[in-house]
Amino acid sequence: MAHLKVSATRAEQTPAEWLPVGANIGSLVNTWAGRSDIVAYVGPGAGGPTPACFNPPLAEVEVNVDAAFGKGASPESIGDLRDRDTQFDWPKASGAIFHEALHARYSRIDLPKTREILTKGEFRAFMNLEETRIERLGADNFPANKVFLRACALELVLHDINEHLDEADNIRSIAGIAALVSARVDAGTLTEDDVVGINSTVIDFLGEEAFSKLQSIWRRFQSIENVSNPEPLYDLAREWEQVLRDLATERGEDLDKPTKEQMAQAVAGVIADIIKEIEDAADAVAIAVADDVQDQQQAEEWKEEADIRANAARQDREHKKVADDVFKKTAELGNVHGSGSRLHEVRMPTAEERAAAVKIARMLEKAKYRERDEHEIQSILPPGRLRTRAIVQNAAYKAQGSMMLAEPWRRTVRRHTDDPTLNIGVMVDISGSMGSAMKPMAVTAWAMSEAARRIQARAAMVYFGEDVFPTLKPGQHLDQVNVYTAPDGTEKFDKAFKALDGGLNLLYGTGARLLVVVSDGCYTPRESENARRWLTECDRNGVAVLWLPFTESYNTHYAKDITRNTNAVLLADVRDPADAAVQIGSAAADALAKIGSKNAA
Repeated sequence: MAHLKVSATRAEQTPAEWLPVGANIGSLVNTWAGRSDIVAYVGPGAGGPTPACFNPPLAEVEVNVDAAFGKGASPESIGDLRDRDTQFDWPKASGAIFHEALHARYSRIDLPKTREILTKGEFRAFMNLEETRIERLGADNFPANKVFLRACALELVLHDINEHLDEADNIRSIAGIAALVSARVDAGTLTEDDVVGINSTVIDFLGEEAFSKLQSIWRRFQSIENVSNPEPLYDLAREWEQVLRDLATERGEDLDKPTKEQMAQAVAGVIADIIKEIEDAADAVAIAVADDVQDQQQAEEWKEEADIRANAARQDREHKKVADDVFKKTAELGNVHGSGSRLHEVRMPTAEERAAAVKIARMLEKAKYRERDEHEIQSILPPGRLRTRAIVQNAAYKAQGSMMLAEPWRRTVRRHTDDPTLNIGVMVDISGSMGSAMKPMAVTAWAMSEAARRIQARAAMVYFGEDVFPTLKPGQHLDQVNVYTAPDGTEKFDKAFKALDGGLNLLYGTGARLLVVVSDGCYTPRESENARRWLTECDRNGVAVLWLPFTESYNTHYAKDITRNTNAVLLADVRDPADAAVQIGSAAADALAKIGSKNAA
């Protein structure tokens, strides 16, 4: 059949404009197939008339975009199929691609060798039975994708029937339809109601006894997952062929000789009736699938939301516990518990430093941050994002004579609300390489606490090295400038971030949230990964990040690696204690404005 190829001839190259879609489909197929070697050939007419096909010898998936997505589909209209919402926008195409991914995952059989071992009739039976074996495994192991298989199943059947229409002159053809349609009910990808008319016609032709024997064979075929030894599959294909030969003998036919004209006409008439019933069933299935797709998508969204909330609650409890432990500590003259750092100097702020605090307060106050209230609207007319599955649903409604109308356009309306709340978390690295940052950060700690007091914000600061300790507790106001030493040999970034998040609710709080990291970023591999993970979470949750390596611009590669692909603002060349607080305040305002612009986009 056309969508499982035995050819060793490579397809044409993907047209340049379809390369991004091809790359996304190749990645998706590899994910579903549990492989990494599959490439995709994508474009109008790719792979022949079927929506998609798989070529095992070349590990190549071919997707005919005209058949899969509709005539005239463009790369821009399709989007990224690796995104789950996009898969729901194109259920039929997603099903066809998923079907081929299942071939890539489960059809690990040497097909050229199989064709040599089996007779022509046995090989045809084997290929038909393999179609629903892989779908049974897909439905069992990927139940969330069953709706996609149902969306494309009858269209795949029509392509398979049309491919062999010229040979459709004996009972093999009708039995093949049973293997492709009726067997999909047992595979779990079609329902009995979907195929009731088709089954009735097939059983009328084959007889209930023969149909029952064939059903027993496809059920046993579908139950075989391990194909390292394909002999059981070969035996079932041979058994299938023997059932048909016995039936033909009963009817006075010989499958090895040309079919009698009367028999050929009878078969052609039955197949014409079945094709008409499949087309009618496809319309009904399109309506049912459109509803099922929406239900599946909503169920997944609800589950994802529930998982996010559950994870957020667990994370919140963990981080608050860390915050309680950290902020209970006191840092007085002498050693700080768990760290080699010492409180080196305590003094009153200078007039220049007081002026800096006022400037920082003004800059932060001007950094407007707007939370968004979102409301999703669906409509029959644009504007918005076109939901193609709703178009298919409307076509199906029309075919059924229904007056119902789906709403294919969806858009999100956002209302901006000002929230004056500002939470500022500062974490300072006290490993040995950060010694020069201690004086400017002491000034910054005092200036930030003073600025926060002036604009009713909340600030907190922790120092992290071999352990984590607080230098500014949430809501605390510093009366003096406290300078610490930086002698530690390692950095506990993960614990420091958790303490600040637990104390200020940075990740899931409301209003403006700012994280300031003072560090050269030279960590152990595990802490580097922790830093990247938390910065990604900050980016996702609308937390502005300012990173201060306190070194020259040419020596910021560690910090750049951690902040890459985020909206963090990296500020190098901050060295002088007198200027540091104001520079940091300005950069903090820039970071707030940057994340605010991203969230409003």
